[in-house]
Amino acid sequence: MYCQARDGGNPEEFPRKKKKAAKPTRYGVAFLGIGPANGMILRRRPLSGLLGGMTEVPSTDWREQPWDTGEAVLFAPALSDWRRLDGVVRHTFTHFHLELSVVTGNIAAGSLIDGFWCLPEELENQALPTVMKKIIRRRTSGS
Repeated sequence: MYCQARDGGNPEEFPRKKKKAAKPTRYGVAFLGIGPANGMILRRRPLSGLLGGMTEVPSTDWREQPWDTGEAVLFAPALSDWRRLDGVVRHTFTHFHLELSVVTGNIAAGSLIDGFWCLPEELENQALPTVMKKIIRRRTSGS
């Protein structure tokens, strides 16, 4: 049996690992809308696509350029005086990294919302992916 690595005197260099392509980073803004009884606005993701059918904290689309808060609030789930929290939530999916800025706002009772209210004690009953749990943890940590 012939071994090119052995004959070449460099078997430790084989097999050569292929370099992984760099994962792109996508950006979004998540909206922590807090309302009556300390509930928060959640919504159901579309059945198809990434995290299909799971529950999410409402957010902008995830895109290749960071969002300006003024631009992002046009996609907010309700009217509020949205305030950006310091830092970002980072998460890595198979094919890309995600950085989400988090904004928070108080939502008045009776406001029209894009989603549904969820009380803190009901969160455990929601199908929340890890990235959404990270966002919700920002609510209590504030950072």
